[in-house]
Amino acid sequence: MTNRIAVSSAEFIRNIGYWQSEALRQPIAITHHGRERLVLAAPDAVHAEGAAQSEAVLAALRADFASVLENLDEGFLLVDAQLHIVSSNATAEAFTGRTRDQLRGAQVFDVLPQPLGSILGDRLQRVIRSRKQESVDAGSFDGRAISMNVFPMAKGAAALFTNTTEQQHLRRELEQSAALDAAVRRHPQAAAMRLDSRARIAAIDEHFCVWSGFSGADVLGHRFIDLISPPHRREAGEAIEGVLREALGRDIALTLLGKRGEEMRGVLSLAPIVVDSVAHGAQALWVPTQDDADERQHAA
Repeated sequence: MTNRIAVSSAEFIRNIGYWQSEALRQPIAITHHGRERLVLAAPDAVHAEGAAQSEAVLAALRADFASVLENLDEGFLLVDAQLHIVSSNATAEAFTGRTRDQLRGAQVFDVLPQPLGSILGDRLQRVIRSRKQESVDAGSFDGRAISMNVFPMAKGAAALFTNTTEQQHLRRELEQSAALDAAVRRHPQAAAMRLDSRARIAAIDEHFCVWSGFSGADVLGHRFIDLISPPHRREAGEAIEGVLREALGRDIALTLLGKRGEEMRGVLSLAPIVVDSVAHGAQALWVPTQDDADERQHAA
């Protein structure tokens, strides 16, 4: 307790009546050899201080909660049981094009573009009735793909909604890349591999194993340049380093060596794996020349 008067135990005993009366106005700290041993205070003072401390804790929690909301990438709307907006954050205000005062008290049907407003309103009503969280991809609106997470609150419900346009675009690109990779791997005259940022072999496919005679255990972690025929190593090595340094793809005509030392002529197509504008490796596609492919098929 703060703002208390320190009194020695001897002084307190000599004037106990006085200090009891004084304790009604402010706490009295009774000391022994200069150290506080006991605090005498009126019940109302103790309760008042406890209430003040509790209010301070609640105020700090409210401030922290408000800070979290304002720094969310998602839009936030809190509604009451009648779907009137009670609270919002800056992202929701930017998305709706309305200020916080304009949003407060308005219904979600009126502040969001249709049919997004109706979709969110329907989900909020369902969550308020069921008291269970729901997530939904709401579709695209004005060129923006929106996903929503709706959950119950003490006196209504809340919604977090996110612009997932970029994520969905990346997902489609990944799906297309996976389909292209699968198509390439089905081609009998193309072999795929992956190089790391130091041009070491990180992965090879079964076609490369068939064509070269190497297994994964033979080459993984080794320099790709060691598989190139010596007359081509310097030029090819510089070209590969250029792809990784400049993060630009290119085709390189060269001759690879098989496990038994046989030469395999063809073209190596390199596409850098770019993360934050830096090449962290490269996908490579080895396509033998037609004559070399025909000779190997005839030999097989």
